[in-house]
Amino acid sequence: MNRTGPQPPRVPVPLRPDGFLLSAEPSFQQALDEAAAIANLSPSSHNCQPWGHAWLKSDRAKALAYELLRGRDDTSAGKDSAGGTDRSTGTDSIYLALAQDTDRSLSALPAHSAEMHLSCGSYWHLLLRALAAQGWLPTAVHHLGPEAAHRAAADAGWPRNWHLLSLAVLNRTGVPPSTDLAELRATAAARRTNRAPYRDLAVAPEALHELANLSPTARDTSARPGVTVRHLRSPVELRRFATLIADHAGRDFSDDAAWRETHSYFRWTAKDAAARPDGFTPSQIFGAVSPPRRLLARVALNPAVLPRLCRLGFDRYLGSQLARTVRTTPVITAAGLPMDVPTASDLLSAGMWLADYWLTATRAGLALHPLSILTQHEDLCIELQQRFGLPGRTFFVARLGYPAATAAATLRRRASAFTL
Repeated sequence: MNRTGPQPPRVPVPLRPDGFLLSAEPSFQQALDEAAAIANLSPSSHNCQPWGHAWLKSDRAKALAYELLRGRDDTSAGKDSAGGTDRSTGTDSIYLALAQDTDRSLSALPAHSAEMHLSCGSYWHLLLRALAAQGWLPTAVHHLGPEAAHRAAADAGWPRNWHLLSLAVLNRTGVPPSTDLAELRATAAARRTNRAPYRDLAVAPEALHELANLSPTARDTSARPGVTVRHLRSPVELRRFATLIADHAGRDFSDDAAWRETHSYFRWTAKDAAARPDGFTPSQIFGAVSPPRRLLARVALNPAVLPRLCRLGFDRYLGSQLARTVRTTPVITAAGLPMDVPTASDLLSAGMWLADYWLTATRAGLALHPLSILTQHEDLCIELQQRFGLPGRTFFVARLGYPAATAAATLRRRASAFTL
């Protein structure tokens, strides 16, 4: 029926500066887009961003997810990283999946598989935290084992390059204070991998205590996989660690296959960075250097040139330069899992923990610079653990301190996202 008479003015829907709707009841798609933009700021080895997520909407996709959740034929059977139960898998629930995008994954070293799981776990943690901050609370989160992942890959609806890692069930719980999301977004945006020297300033003991004893928040989604944290900070420990770096960091450059893969992530020009928004730019690796020095580095690090230089000891020289930076670092962080051979599920949970650790450090004004060479090679990892009496399996080692200069933001591409 047509109305007659004057109509009330139509009030425009308010927008935030970034274009998202300011609504008390955003749709799940809006919430997911917002969460993905935040989660895509997660750390990853070589900034390769090897993650993807899918909203499972079709009857076929939901039936598969429901079967996997109910059957729990995964390596974390009986464990629920959100503390929920399967009572949430009703008709009003949202099903969300985490996947590893194998087209974006590192593969030159066997240990890269663990790094990809850590990276995907960090993305998953931020994605679920950002959804929880918008009122979509994960009530069940289950990491899947190889058999379940294979079954999912066999389904024709999944992308060929996806390896399913985890499933989550979410339910609407109301809209929490907007400050939760704003704080998470700001902290994720401020997080950096800062490779430059750090300030000659001891890290506050209370900050180290908080980092070593992370506790879940009211909306936390991460499992607590028994991660142990050692903060090496005495002069003796730092000297011994720097010696370890000086002795072995050159392997980053002398391993031909690994270096070729690493070199493929250098974005030497603005055009290259625009075409492939991942990896790292020269300024992120070398800081502010003159054009001639940048050109020299580009030539020296070319995989066709570097092996010849390594035969002259160039790899040892580069390792010694990193060791000099390590010697002036206030703290070295070493995080480990209690088991000698972590499963994919263990590593995903460790990645979720790592995201929380990095965000907590960022809020304290601290920077991190991973030293992955010591965890990428079995012999070096064992030597590290033995030298410092580290229990279990060390999965993350990094410099920690107050940055002397702000690091440039890394390149970011859109996360792989599907609706199935």
